[in-house]
Amino acid sequence: MSYKTEVSAAALALALTCGAAAAQQVSPPEVRPEAPRTPVAGQIVTQPEESVLARDLIGQTVNAPDNTKIGTISDLLLSKDGRGVHGFVVGVGGFLGIGERSVALNMDQLKIAPASDGSVRLTADLKKDQLANAPAFKSRKDIEAEKRASERPTRPSPGTGGGGGGLPTR
Repeated sequence: MSYKTEVSAAALALALTCGAAAAQQVSPPEVRPEAPRTPVAGQIVTQPEESVLARDLIGQTVNAPDNTKIGTISDLLLSKDGRGVHGFVVGVGGFLGIGERSVALNMDQLKIAPASDGSVRLTADLKKDQLANAPAFKSRKDIEAEKRASERPTRPSPGTGGGGGGLPTR
């Protein structure tokens, strides 16, 4: 055997030995079953059949009984203690979101029924023009912003005196 053949044979034997040793050392990860989890007091593990998630309402269209679109739900009014839903806010009027304004209604005005596709169908016994003529809803944040705006001092308009905005005279 030549020197090259001997080195090649030795290298091959070493590679096979290392490969076999490596294969013996690698074992599949041990799969441990997950320990059962214990619910905490007051936890809801699955959604009750008679409930609806807020995400199933927000963004959904509300229709009149004649199936014309009244508007889209943009928010829900919740009690501060979190124990109840007082109402829903629906965006009405406008075109493609421009000129739309919000009107809030009591929750008992909204009728929720299952739809054929598994979602919900939302209706209200109102007409679109009734809501278009109803006063706009103001959140607490809106009211505070209006209050701050009315308390700001007003600046005099340019050119009405009060400050010598013209050129100096000699």
